[in-house]
Amino acid sequence: MPIIHDVGLPLILSFLATLAAAAMSYGTDPRWMEQGSWGLGVIVLSRRLQWPLVAVSLVLCVSLLGLVISGKRRVWWLIALAPVMALFVHRFVTAPSNRYAILDEPTFVSAADAKQIRDEDYVVGVVFDDQPYAYPYAALYGAPVIVQSDRERRMLLIWSGPANAATAMTVSRDIKARDLDIVCDPADTLLVYNGRTGEFIVGLTGQTTRGEPPAGVEKPLSSTKLTWKQWRAAHPDTRVLNAPSRGPTTPLSPHLPSINAKLGVTLIAQGNAVIAVRGDDIGAAPLNLKVGDVPVVVFRDRFTGQICAFDRRLEADLIPQFKLPRDAKQREKGVAVVDSDTSTGWSGRGVAVDGNKEWRGKKLTAVDVREDIYLGAAQFWYHDLALFADPHLVQSTAHSNP
Repeated sequence: MPIIHDVGLPLILSFLATLAAAAMSYGTDPRWMEQGSWGLGVIVLSRRLQWPLVAVSLVLCVSLLGLVISGKRRVWWLIALAPVMALFVHRFVTAPSNRYAILDEPTFVSAADAKQIRDEDYVVGVVFDDQPYAYPYAALYGAPVIVQSDRERRMLLIWSGPANAATAMTVSRDIKARDLDIVCDPADTLLVYNGRTGEFIVGLTGQTTRGEPPAGVEKPLSSTKLTWKQWRAAHPDTRVLNAPSRGPTTPLSPHLPSINAKLGVTLIAQGNAVIAVRGDDIGAAPLNLKVGDVPVVVFRDRFTGQICAFDRRLEADLIPQFKLPRDAKQREKGVAVVDSDTSTGWSGRGVAVDGNKEWRGKKLTAVDVREDIYLGAAQFWYHDLALFADPHLVQSTAHSNP
């Protein structure tokens, strides 16, 4: 009995201390997602309880240490603290999430001074407060969360490399870099924790894990993924992130094992409704479709090569179909599409540039477009995501493959 009593208490203390440390260290491992959708709940709960778990583990370790110092237990019981120390080192030093950094008010240089970027290197381009900014892929892989200000406005940029997705949004002054923590990258998407509000921000969607707008987020900003040569040509006055660039300069392959994981799609969003369209299915010929209850036209601008999407409603009761211009003179004027009801020619920027004078200069409402997002990650985070298939394309394929 004395031997059992001598062993029992320190064994219980060391076991519980190791258990708490293990939950803290591996509870936010993205591999939990392999166990099913409930894995996200494990990650979220583990991060919420991180500091209580740390406190519990330390208290138990100090209790065991006190038994040894007081002479009530032998010194070799301190060996039981080694696994706890190893788990703490893993969580705060060697865990994959520790390779990421959050940049707070980083510096920028002019395009002429960005000597470290090659023409073929990819960048994320964002126009914030009328000023274009370029964020090299090589820098974002190491610092995927950026908080920056321009006078009274503030922007948050989150980069999810394995999903090839950049999410930019204007935020209030309440969003501070010191409150943010990178948890891990479940389902190829960065998960960011705001310690001030207790919310988790999903990098791909810019929403919380419950699909709600995070506190302090005002509105999304369009972001573009181009080569440095393409972005610089379109925005010669761009500012370039001045940060260490040690990562890959081109898109990564996704980690998800599903068949569709590597399929690049364009996400078209209107409110809470989102649909995916295969990038190869979008050409100069416009696609007339619906995103939720909103009629949308989608096409690739033949001048810039970028995908454009606009609300098709010219008026409340005027919702035309769009088609390619047949007149060479219209194409010379920069007409990208023509609507079927008023025969007005619209440019790639959604501006009426030809046709009835009554419509000249009017502008279509732009719809948020995100190109080259990997479908596997998108399907996980957008639960009701539908993959659009143009009926004409499907029909053509059927005829060519009897």
